[in-house]
Amino acid sequence: MFRLLALLLWLPLAAHAQTYPEPLSDTVNDYAGLLPPEAEARVAATLQAARDETGVHIVLATINAQADYDYSGRFADFATGWFNAWGIGDEARNDGILILVSKDDREMRIALGRSYDVIWDGRAQRVVDTAMLPAFRDDLYAEGLEAGVQSAIDHLARPFAANEEVTETSGFPAEPWWERLFGPVVFVVIGLFMAFTIFRKRLRDVFDRISACPDCGKRKMEVSREVLLDPGEETDGQGMRHLRCRACGYDHGERFTLPSKAARRKARASSRSGFGGGSSGGGGASGKW
Repeated sequence: MFRLLALLLWLPLAAHAQTYPEPLSDTVNDYAGLLPPEAEARVAATLQAARDETGVHIVLATINAQADYDYSGRFADFATGWFNAWGIGDEARNDGILILVSKDDREMRIALGRSYDVIWDGRAQRVVDTAMLPAFRDDLYAEGLEAGVQSAIDHLARPFAANEEVTETSGFPAEPWWERLFGPVVFVVIGLFMAFTIFRKRLRDVFDRISACPDCGKRKMEVSREVLLDPGEETDGQGMRHLRCRACGYDHGERFTLPSKAARRKARASSRSGFGGGSSGGGGASGKW
């Protein structure tokens, strides 16, 4: 009797449980049909070439609406769940990237693996804002997807795999702030005031994404990495990750291991296809249009 009652209570919940589709491939999963065949082939080849080069697994997925998958919560959480359900990226490195676009929801998310810190969230936001949303606002989905994939490779996968010292903006084209400031209302005082207000808000949003300094409390933190000992053919190297405050000089360092050249070759060879069991802790960037 109790088992029957428990089953009856469980069935409505199971009927509304969140589901994710089976992968069509380990590169492009265009469920919404936003890419023409030739564009899909180009993107798939680009993603595979980037994976061969860097070892970073990037997956592109498009859907019509998240409601099709029995989910009505935050799109960012939906993307994180999708990332973890598929196990994107290498399980040990957790450096995978999911680009998820929902056409009818007019929302997207770049979900990052657990190894990416807050600086990479900011860089992912730049990819969204500069490479993808402008095209999506004009319903140019194929153009936005191709541009976003290339930008993610250039500004996320390559510098992360190379342990480059980066900021949120390094490597990106300078923002055309004058276009926002001097638009059609360039000689209208109210228009200038509104543009200036928007510009200041964007700056504030960028700084708010940076953690507060534990010493002075200011949001002036930046992350950098340095190589202390280059890896050899069979021996691991050593690096140092610095979390610095530009305001007070606070500097917290954490050592990390740089795998040997042989280990990196082996890891890349084993991660050039399929899903590697990577996971995401919710980091990344979102956009709406």
